[in-house]
Amino acid sequence: MEEGNIDRDRIVDGHLVDDDFFCPVCQCLLWKPCACSKCRHLFCRKCLYTWLENPNSGRRCPFRCEPFEEQDCSLSIHSKLNCLNIHCRNLEFGCTQTLSYNSLEQHENVACEYLSKRCAECDQLVLISRMDEHCEMPGLCVPHPVKCTACQTYIEKPVFKDHFHECFLNRMITLDIQTTMNHEQGASSIWLRTILCGLNAINLLEQQRRFSPVPTDLIGVDAVRQARERRCGFFYHMFMMLTFVLANGSKAPFFILAFSAIGLVQCATVILIMYGFFVVRMRAHIYRGCYVIMLISYILTYGILLLFRFVSDSLIIYLLGLFSFLYGCSNRLISMELFEMHPMFHMTKINIALYCAVLLIMKILLLLCRFYYWCIPIYLTAGITAWINFSIAFHTKPASRNMTT
Repeated sequence: MEEGNIDRDRIVDGHLVDDDFFCPVCQCLLWKPCACSKCRHLFCRKCLYTWLENPNSGRRCPFRCEPFEEQDCSLSIHSKLNCLNIHCRNLEFGCTQTLSYNSLEQHENVACEYLSKRCAECDQLVLISRMDEHCEMPGLCVPHPVKCTACQTYIEKPVFKDHFHECFLNRMITLDIQTTMNHEQGASSIWLRTILCGLNAINLLEQQRRFSPVPTDLIGVDAVRQARERRCGFFYHMFMMLTFVLANGSKAPFFILAFSAIGLVQCATVILIMYGFFVVRMRAHIYRGCYVIMLISYILTYGILLLFRFVSDSLIIYLLGLFSFLYGCSNRLISMELFEMHPMFHMTKINIALYCAVLLIMKILLLLCRFYYWCIPIYLTAGITAWINFSIAFHTKPASRNMTT
């Protein structure tokens, strides 16, 4: 827990402390300080990071040094700060202890007889033992209005969630219309619009987080976000995502369907990129490429035949569904709050029906593939596959030449 916010009144003989030991951003005593390597001004680490996260900062320090480079404070600064005697923040609750700078955090968060924390709703300092009373008794906890970054207005907290969802969707529609007007219609434009729409949604959510938590009823969102911010490992991230889905069990059908769809799109994108790279490389080495294309077409065709011969349709569907779901969960860019704004988020029965329909379609497709392999000789399928690859490689010849020129 990181508190800070130490004004002069809490410092013993605070009037004697030099102004250089106070953060120019929050005007309080430096807390876990760092410095700008160019102007040498000192800042609270939290204040500086909050400043740099603002898009208008331009990655410059508050004194406009560009580009900003962080620097650790000198040992003399830490030594002088540790010489200060500071009253515990729980003085108003009865704690009379005065502590050194370095021991203050440990005392206030662990050792103090009057442990307290700030209310997330009204930002008041409240005794932990009386937090339930503070939240339940009328008049004690008065939530602050929250700024909506989509429309730049302050909204009362009880109605902020509905307002933000509606305002967010309207803002996304406006941005989508602007993107459509700026680009010509076409397949590439549709993909570009989809990418820009996703980036705009993530950007709006990140802007909102700087002022307040994005309103959500989902359990475990903060834990997932914090794990991502710490750049946790792959397996820990997967564990957090699975825990998140289980914690929101009533919405599990939607999350399974959504993550599976994301996983399939990601997998298809990777396959297309790899295939495009393969075709270009084969076209660049035409003689070697002919043999490689025929060999891969043969292996692919017979590999699918062996798969159908030794693996049942149910197992194929199960493995494909599990892989697509886990692959979708591995995506770290998607904000969990976006799911709650989807029109189908609350349609549990429809989500279950859709997932069952997808499984049925997969079963039908597998039966059609088996029927095809039963009717058509395997060598003919391998030849058709090789011919398709040759045609695509030949079709990319002008494009590859344009790229080289």
